[in-house]
This record gives sequence, C-alpha cells and structure tokens, in this order.
Amino acid sequence: MSVCTGIERFNHQHFIQFLNIHTMKKILLHSVILLTLIFSIAGCDFVNNVNPPVDPSSTTTGSVVYRNVLVEDYTGHKCGNCPAAATQLKALEAQYPGKVIPLAVHAGFFAQTNITYPTDFQTSVGDAYDLQFGNSSAGNPNGLVNRVGYGTGSFIRQWSSWSSEVAQQLQRPAIFNIKIHNTFNTATSELNTDITVKSLAYNTGTYKLVVLLTEDSLVAEQLDYSKPSGQQTVLNYEFNHVLRAAVNSTWGDAVFATAANINDSVVKTYHNFPVNPSYRPGKCHVVAYIYDASATSPTYYEVLEANEEKVK
Repeated sequence: MSVCTGIERFNHQHFIQFLNIHTMKKILLHSVILLTLIFSIAGCDFVNNVNPPVDPSSTTTGSVVYRNVLVEDYTGHKCGNCPAAATQLKALEAQYPGKVIPLAVHAGFFAQTNITYPTDFQTSVGDAYDLQFGNSSAGNPNGLVNRVGYGTGSFIRQWSSWSSEVAQQLQRPAIFNIKIHNTFNTATSELNTDITVKSLAYNTGTYKLVVLLTEDSLVAEQLDYSKPSGQQTVLNYEFNHVLRAAVNSTWGDAVFATAANINDSVVKTYHNFPVNPSYRPGKCHVVAYIYDASATSPTYYEVLEANEEKVK
C-alpha cells in the first residue's frame, strides 16, 4: 500500500464521518423546530378555549352562575295582537329552557269582560302591577323583562323586543339563587311552599321576595287578528302562565334584614295557602322572584332572580 493511498483512505473516512455528523445535526435541528411549531400551535388552541363562548341556555359557565329572566306579558282577551306576544314568549321558553320565567298578567281595558268575552282572568295583584307600571295604558301587547329600567322610557318593552332583551339579561351574573319546594294537600286544596333564597355575592340594600301562583292550559275566548275576517273570535284559545294570585303579597316580604354575605341564605315558609277549587293543581306553578325594593336605588323594582316550580 502506498502512503498516498493510506492518506486518501483516512481522509475519505473522516469526510464520511463529518458528513454523517453534520447530517445528524441538521436532522436534530429540524426536529426541534418542527416540535416547537407543533407545541406552539397546540398552545394557541388551548389558550383560545380557556374562555369558551357563553351559552345563555346554561345555568352556569365555569364558576359563574347566570341569572334567570322574568318576562311579564301584559295581555287581555280583547287584544287582537296579544296572541303574537304569547307565541313569542312560548318561543323564548323553548329557546332557553328553565331560564325564562313566564308570567301572563291580564289587566286593563283589554282584560275586562263583556258578553263576547265573559271569562275573567283579572286579579287584584295583576291590577296593582298594571297600575304601578302603566302597561295597559301604553297599549298592549307589551311587557317587562326583569323589570329593568324602571322610571325610564325603555322600561315597558314591546313584545318584538323581548328576544334581544332576554338574551342580554341572560348574560348577567346572578347575585341570588332561588329554590322552591312545594307540597299540595289534595284533601284541603292547600299549598305549602318553602322558598330558599341564597346570596351569591356580597349584597347590600333592601330586597323583597314575591311568591305568585300561575295556571296553564286554560281554554277560553280570545280575539286574534291573525285569523281571517269573521273567524277572529277564537272560542277555544289556550292561555298559559296566567297569574292567579299572590301567595304572600303583591309586593312581597323583606329578605336579608342586613347585608348578605356570599352563601348567606334564608328560608321563607308559606303554608296552608288556600288554592281556589276551580284551579287545577297539576297545571299550576309557583313563581318566586326577588327584587330591589329600595326606592332610592338606580335599579328600583328590578328583578334580580326568579324561578318557578310545579305545584304538584
């Protein structure tokens, strides 16, 4: 073997080793870059999903509890446009199950009876609400959505705006929680209801709890302008969520005599409430809501939480 041949073989072997080492370094470098990109992309996806969009139909999102919405439909059987409002309210119930608390208040001129419309759904509590808030004088159909905006021009809401207003209210965190437990004595036709109100925040102010009785599936006469001429008096119209009575009082009972801390709770008990024998307990609900009862508060009369539960 010549000296040159040995040197050439030596250099050739080192050159091959050098290429292998260089190639491995490039592969490692590219692998590190690729893994970095993968983890970066995965990291971005994780960050984007930390706060997912709020689903208003959910009671909670994470640790935040969102409030329910009381929708008061001021109506009457002589109001030909009122069936459209009732249809809208039914749609909102279906869209946000368990979150929209419906209440149909029959009051004012359109709820008064005559020969054609003899069924009387008026109540003293409904008349008091209508007198205080002025709904029937504003022209039915209209209503209140959590009674937001009392004292302002936008307080009374036309039914066509209920959907957007409900969606906004469902995005607001709840500061109270209401649970209802009912028992009904069939023998005496008496209702027992226990209402638990829990504070979900530090709340100062004056708050009152109102407990109402409603009834569904009532069939009676109703004027309906959506029907053809000559058929607009519907004799078998179905009424739902009809306000029947106040279980405690029109404007309620005070809760939390002093400031309420987080998780403070109070139980209000209403036993032996006589239910009219003509009412069907299986079609009735107890509706309970807590509202701001401070006349000096900027949210006076606003409903801060509401709930409903079947009587039986």
